[in-house]
Amino acid sequence: MLEVALSCTNATLKMDADGVFHLRWNPGSDVSSADADAVVAAVQGMTGASLQPMLVEVVDVCMSPAARVTLLGVRFVSAVALVGATVVDRVVAGALLRNQECPHGYFTSVEDAREWLGGFPSPASWRGLLPDRASDRLLSDTLYCSRRRRAGD
Repeated sequence: MLEVALSCTNATLKMDADGVFHLRWNPGSDVSSADADAVVAAVQGMTGASLQPMLVEVVDVCMSPAARVTLLGVRFVSAVALVGATVVDRVVAGALLRNQECPHGYFTSVEDAREWLGGFPSPASWRGLLPDRASDRLLSDTLYCSRRRRAGD
């Protein structure tokens, strides 16, 4: 996994070999709009105008209204899977998922979230962002339009 530098200290951001971002907010974090800006800037700095899927861990996180506005104000991912463990995490995730333009879901395990995100194409492999990935997976500019439904949705 490639670690992506963030200017905030309450989160880590990584990108796996398939081009899926993994954002982990530190449990107990208060997420400000500056923190959210740092994440958006880091992702856009890696991807430019292309959109990649993202897994976000929101366990025991307090998201400020300004951070929510920042994260919802610009489309910077193709699909988002939020992972939490409590009812409060589900409420935080619900606020972040409301009015999303991209496919989104809430999960209680990272593995389930990764499996769901695996159904979405990732342009990173053909854009040269990641080494050793098949360049024959060239995808159209409408990468985010395909959506795989989870069983039971």
